[in-house]
Amino acid sequence: MSLENIKIVQNILKQEGEFDLAIKLENSYYKLRTIEEQDEWEKCTLDLYLHPNCYMELKSFIDNKKLINIFEGLFDSNTYIHDIEFKINTNIGIENITDTIYIFIDESGDMNFTQTGSKYYMFNFLVKKRPFKLHEYIANYRYELLEKSLDPLMAKRLNIEYFHAHNDNKHIKNELFNIISTFDIDAVKIYSYILEKEKVQPNKRELNEDFYIDNLIFSIGKLLEKNKITSDFIIITDNLPVARNRKKQEKALKVGVTKYIKEHKLNLRYDIFHHCSASSSNLQIIDYIGWAIFKKYEYNDDSYYNKIKKYILKEDIVTKNRGVKYYEK
Repeated sequence: MSLENIKIVQNILKQEGEFDLAIKLENSYYKLRTIEEQDEWEKCTLDLYLHPNCYMELKSFIDNKKLINIFEGLFDSNTYIHDIEFKINTNIGIENITDTIYIFIDESGDMNFTQTGSKYYMFNFLVKKRPFKLHEYIANYRYELLEKSLDPLMAKRLNIEYFHAHNDNKHIKNELFNIISTFDIDAVKIYSYILEKEKVQPNKRELNEDFYIDNLIFSIGKLLEKNKITSDFIIITDNLPVARNRKKQEKALKVGVTKYIKEHKLNLRYDIFHHCSASSSNLQIIDYIGWAIFKKYEYNDDSYYNKIKKYILKEDIVTKNRGVKYYEK
């Protein structure tokens, strides 16, 4: 019953706009502890057992009144909750904390340099360290969507293998952006490398392959410089369908990384992996964030961007100071 009641509390908190608090109650349970008992009522403390990643954040949560009022609604009027004490759910293991930095890459826009193509092309980078928080919540939300397909009133099955901002409907988008917006602002860093395609010199875009590689080399170097990365790191990109393209992408990344390491005389290790987006919550997260940034620039729509802009270190429009446009979009 405790687990079911936690879901009720989470739903009420969401409706009250307390999405951050609702997420922190994921994988929690509670026990009532009687501290005073009379014939017609009992005074209790509610021991709330939390995921280890959320314990310290809620431990310092000062105003428990809202939580107390909601939890009291789960019991009869004879039960009076005097206080809530936060404890660690020891049935859930906390991830090992390392100094390794993870960099996830996504790109937006197309390489059509005519009036029918996109106005912008961009690389977006997500920089994080473990432990990765809230990933289990994202996974659980996907399974909730799958289970909705069992509802006889559902007109269409929701066969969600992974989240993709371009394909997901507005209700799913809103939920995912709500989740993403609750990340610890110090644990998530975004760097966006943006090109106004009209200002790209013709000789720099004669071959799409050269355009892509040159800008990937330059952008990974600027990312490393902006984040002042001096410890081991792992780069993860979406798994490109053609092996030849993966090798070229990896070579470009290595050129940019090697240049940065030599210039700063660093002694560190790194690796590059190409993973399927369905296997990586972080690739799905940077896809969503990159989509929001692209919508802001391409369509002047910042409705989703406003939910994630707090994580952005820099939106680097590298063509900003170029005066010449080689065609009009």
